[in-house]
Amino acid sequence: MRDFLAVRPADVASAVVGGIAVSVRAEPRFTRDLDLAVAVANDEEAANYVFRVRQHGYEIVSALQQTTHHRLSTIRLRRGGRGPIVDLLFAASGIEAEVAQAAEPIEIAAGLIAEVAQVGHLIAMKLVSRDPRRRPRDQQDLVDLASIADDREWQRAEAAIELIRQRGFSRGRDLHAGLAETRALADDR
Repeated sequence: MRDFLAVRPADVASAVVGGIAVSVRAEPRFTRDLDLAVAVANDEEAANYVFRVRQHGYEIVSALQQTTHHRLSTIRLRRGGRGPIVDLLFAASGIEAEVAQAAEPIEIAAGLIAEVAQVGHLIAMKLVSRDPRRRPRDQQDLVDLASIADDREWQRAEAAIELIRQRGFSRGRDLHAGLAETRALADDR
């Protein structure tokens, strides 16, 4: 993680998302990978970002396409064929640029500061990606995030899911209903 964050292109906005961000923001938990939302306008910029990272020994493990928009969604990297996985999210939720631009620097490990996504953005991204069978941890992450979200973060989540819907990245899900359900979890506590 430390190695990747040191070599990522600093001129392109990015934010730590996923399990590490949830751990930093809410409840510490084990995670095996580093997920970054990267602010790029198109696949050409995404490919350039990946090319620059590969100059530091990172290899592509897999690439996922966002089929609705014919965009590069996620690139999975690993350094030297081993070590932790790094997932670069370019067009997985449609709000990567907003997530990266609103992120704030937080110490994510001893002496390691990185830009971390805001709670409301993490909630919105989890609502898009959750899958009870393949990603059972997402529901607990939503509970943990809901428990610390204040009014500002709920508003940020609402605005984010509306952008996701407008841009066609909701994957056929009713994100507004999902957000209401998630907020009810916080109200039940």
